[in-house]
Amino acid sequence: MRNWPLIITLIVAFASIAYGIGQMISPEMYKEISPPLGYVFVPDDDEFIKSNHFLEISFIEMGPEKPESVTAWISRHTYSDPTPLAFEQVYFGGVPTGKWIALLPPLEEKGTRWFYYLDVKTSTGREFEIRKNMKWFERLFSGFKETKQFFWTTYEGSVIREVPFGKALLVTHIVLACGALLFMYHALYYLLTIFFQPTRFNFIKAYRSVFWGCMAFFIGTIVIGPPVTWYTFATGFMPWPTQGLTNLGDITDTKTVLLVVAYAGLLLSFLKPYKETLKQTIDASIMRKFAIWTLVSLLLTVFVFLIPHSQFMQDR
Repeated sequence: MRNWPLIITLIVAFASIAYGIGQMISPEMYKEISPPLGYVFVPDDDEFIKSNHFLEISFIEMGPEKPESVTAWISRHTYSDPTPLAFEQVYFGGVPTGKWIALLPPLEEKGTRWFYYLDVKTSTGREFEIRKNMKWFERLFSGFKETKQFFWTTYEGSVIREVPFGKALLVTHIVLACGALLFMYHALYYLLTIFFQPTRFNFIKAYRSVFWGCMAFFIGTIVIGPPVTWYTFATGFMPWPTQGLTNLGDITDTKTVLLVVAYAGLLLSFLKPYKETLKQTIDASIMRKFAIWTLVSLLLTVFVFLIPHSQFMQDR
């Protein structure tokens, strides 16, 4: 089946795009829909500075048990002693509803956070907490010993409002960073083709696709990324180990630099064979070697893109 490289490339492209869209349109939700009392809580982890951020939880009463109180235990740092923030039940037309809300005190500095968890008490004397589920990357760094942590809300600046042509800057940052994947899909097709048809054409196409993918990612993240980060979080470019050997720095910046260095090393390693291929056919084993190492780099890319954007590790 001569079209297998195309079929595999399309499967990978559709699967990755579907996963990405699913992550964007599916909000994180915490719910328990079971008698006698259910609830739904949808956290939002960002807010503009100096803005009101409401926490909201909805209860579904399916029996005699009713919510009596809801408290958010909030702190500026995970290692600080939390203080209680009481929720208030929402009334409509003088009738109580199943919705309870609380207002976090607004913060004025970019990059500052509120950490919190919820404590619910019911009319039957039952009490339970709602905490954030840790993502795989967070569980990895805890040695898979922990599964829960604090919710948080990060207060951010607005690139669009604060920077001339800020919207164009933000859109370019996102388009180039994500658009680099399109070049990699193109490269994947020719890399797979090289295994059974190692021709000059396929090698040149694969090399150029990787090059332009790397350039798009480099410009979108290393060049445009820092000013976007500065106006959003008031922090500079901080990949590991700029903050010290024992400090991960900014995980987004670290993984970005890791990818750029990996692909730059790959391209430089095969630059001489690429130049030779422009003039004449080279040994097929070199082409296959390039294909193998690029596929390894693509697997590294998948791993890096699975690390949530703006990921940070909560202090213990």
